[in-house]
Amino acid sequence: MKGKSLKFILYVLLLVSVVIGVMFLVLNQGQGDGTMVSPLLNWAYILLGIAILLAIFTPILFRNGRGGKKTLVEIIVLAAIVLLAFLLASGKPVALSPSVSQPTDTVLKMTDTALITSIILLVGAICAAIFGSLLRRKS
Repeated sequence: MKGKSLKFILYVLLLVSVVIGVMFLVLNQGQGDGTMVSPLLNWAYILLGIAILLAIFTPILFRNGRGGKKTLVEIIVLAAIVLLAFLLASGKPVALSPSVSQPTDTVLKMTDTALITSIILLVGAICAAIFGSLLRRKS
């Protein structure tokens, strides 16, 4: 029963995603008003939230001994990366056109933090792909 209900939930999420994607393509055809941008982004945020919650709580709830500890270590490492990115973020405003309003210092700091975190994680993923294949080839 557990497998069937999980499959059903996944199919419902996929169906909703396809419907919202098709509505986005059909309703925004040649229009510049962005009618479906907000619902599309909201659905993306909902899926991101579900993915984050599942990634955190699934190993803790269904642990085989090591899953909970491993998840806790991964969360601590991610928090350390975000803290490092926050400390590296300057939050200085960029030179924009005079007609564009300047964002607040907090927004600039958070944007810098998100960009630096993304760069750190991208470099980590590239290094893991390269060194992982080299280590597999070596052994």
